[in-house]
Amino acid sequence: MEIKGSDAAYLMGNVEPARSSVLTSNSRFLNNPRMRDIYAQMGLKRNGDDLPDAFLVPEVNRAIAEESDFARLHALIAAERDRLPDFAAWLDARFVSDWCAEKVAHCAEGTVGWLIHQFIAESGMEIDFMFRGEPANDFEYMTKRRVQNHDIEHMVTGLDPSPVGEIGLIVANCSAIHRYFSPELAGELTFQTMFLASTSLMRMACHYPTVVPAMLDAFARGDALGNKQTKPLFMIKWEDWIDVPTEVAREALGFEDGPPAGYWTWTVDAARG
Repeated sequence: MEIKGSDAAYLMGNVEPARSSVLTSNSRFLNNPRMRDIYAQMGLKRNGDDLPDAFLVPEVNRAIAEESDFARLHALIAAERDRLPDFAAWLDARFVSDWCAEKVAHCAEGTVGWLIHQFIAESGMEIDFMFRGEPANDFEYMTKRRVQNHDIEHMVTGLDPSPVGEIGLIVANCSAIHRYFSPELAGELTFQTMFLASTSLMRMACHYPTVVPAMLDAFARGDALGNKQTKPLFMIKWEDWIDVPTEVAREALGFEDGPPAGYWTWTVDAARG
């Protein structure tokens, strides 16, 4: 219903924005035409069968990069190095995973390693699928580890790779990151994923309303899981957990808020077309 008259005036504060010969605001994100366009596209588009779901993600990252201050980002990471000795030690260790089916072939059924073996052997996909080069700085290393851990996080948390589970895992990571780092660094590290989460919810509201309750459930479950973490999920070294039964690992890591297997599988079809 359109809001008119005195009600509209009340909401608008009886003021007019400053007029200009060009579109401008006090938000650098709103002033960026690429950002405006890609945010609208991601929030209002359908999940069609003609293109993969991640088709626009490179454009999302391009828009975000245009508004990123990388010198400030590196300074924020350096400050957290000084404040958090365990974070500094993790960065300095520079451990990277080298997963292959053979390395987890010995793992007993029901363990974390067994899940990883199933994923590699049955899906034909690779866990290390982006940012494969040697990281040139701390931020690149953090990005590499976030990608290397991503699929394993899906497996162990129960926040599956469905359209809804993906958002649940995004929220879990965002909550854990905000608990651990300064608000300034946490905001930088979660900007891209919160872009994806917020536009995904809008997309469900626009085109797939039956999925909206499940999406809200994913936000709640992801937040609850993330707020139980003592460090970001990307700092977990999964090689130390491969022989641990998955349910034991979930309890030890505070992943009980993840749903049972297959809980959101129905949303794969319900959030498409």
